[in-house]
Amino acid sequence: MTVSKKTDAAGAPGDCRALAELFRALSHPARIEIVRTLASCEAACCGEIVECLPLAQSTVSQHLSVLREAGLVERRDDGRCCHYSLRAEVIERFSREVGDLFALLRAATTGAPRAPGD
Repeated sequence: MTVSKKTDAAGAPGDCRALAELFRALSHPARIEIVRTLASCEAACCGEIVECLPLAQSTVSQHLSVLREAGLVERRDDGRCCHYSLRAEVIERFSREVGDLFALLRAATTGAPRAPGD
């Protein structure tokens, strides 16, 4: 087995650090619900998201900020209103990386043969 030694400034492998940041952003139930809400529409303003959750507008705004900082959500200003939407390319990459991670874990725990280079 070949082990990659490529790490970032904090000592974590670069891809692992980015993946961990996405997991951190999704580690709160309200943020998961916000992502679900945004997945059901093309874009939504904060007020529309607030209507779907039992949270104050300021709390929803704070959760949206965390999701934006992680790169999962983008904001488009439209006059006095901001519209939020999921970043498809980030969601796709996250999905692929999580799938790869769980495939590796499954292989490690079931004794399944690993692909060359793993």
